[in-house]
Amino acid sequence: MATPKPPQLTSSAAIDTHKWRFGYGSNLGLKTLREKKQLSVKSYHVGTIKGYELYFMKGLNEYVEPAWAAIRPSPHAELHGSAFLIPNAEADGLDKQEGGYNVVDVAFTTYDGEVFNVGLYVPKKPFVEGVSSEATPSYRYLKLLKDGAREGGLAQHWLNMLDSVEHYTTPTHVRQKTLQLIEEFHSDETRKDELWSAEKLARHDGSDPENFPTCTSIKQYVVQIDKKAWIFQSWKGHNITRRNLSQFNGKSVDANDIRHDEPGYRPLPKLCDCSEGEREYLMQSLEGQLHRGAVIVAQLEPFLADQR
Repeated sequence: MATPKPPQLTSSAAIDTHKWRFGYGSNLGLKTLREKKQLSVKSYHVGTIKGYELYFMKGLNEYVEPAWAAIRPSPHAELHGSAFLIPNAEADGLDKQEGGYNVVDVAFTTYDGEVFNVGLYVPKKPFVEGVSSEATPSYRYLKLLKDGAREGGLAQHWLNMLDSVEHYTTPTHVRQKTLQLIEEFHSDETRKDELWSAEKLARHDGSDPENFPTCTSIKQYVVQIDKKAWIFQSWKGHNITRRNLSQFNGKSVDANDIRHDEPGYRPLPKLCDCSEGEREYLMQSLEGQLHRGAVIVAQLEPFLADQR
């Protein structure tokens, strides 16, 4: 079966109702833009922007997503990626989602030589030599970039560069500490037999933290979030295993999530059906909470039941 051609611009009038954006990280691949980001891409081209180079800046959580793609000015560099045209409302939504970046209008050149302006996401915190730190991206995130680059047909030297980037691997001492915290839970007479229902977990959604401390659940474990720590609102009072797996596999997290009071919530994902990479990502997700002050307070009964 022939590979479908990417959508192309059909009318100059589309510029009035659509905006161009440029992807070099998680927004690079057309499949990701359509399926994960749920964007209505009208036109898609691959090419370059002069004067910027790719690097990886510190990410959201050093234990699971340690780095995001970023760019910094470099007069002789050339940045490879994709230009995509999306409706104004979707572009505004994407700009909000990419809140750590400014949208800068720059010239983009397709591999076929066509030149037009696009909105480029430039980190709000500029890279300062000797001050700013670089980081190592997760396996999931780096794979997203490499898959998108290959899907779009980026230049071979760019693919080779991405292939040379190392991905984050959990340090031995971090994993040992994680396993120790899990073992302490299972050895603690006051916690080890505590089972929560999905309904009980849902009450710990952050709306009444004094009476119901904020909790989330990863795999079978219910963890109470440290008061000083930040987590996504969608994680609160909810088992996020399904969300984590959607994220790892490049699918829309929100479109594939199911809350406890919605049809299809059960069965919860079975760990024995997960790949090694998926199980490692779930462990890193748990790690990302436990190493930031979260405490295991219970196990989630429906998750345990659905593993049988």
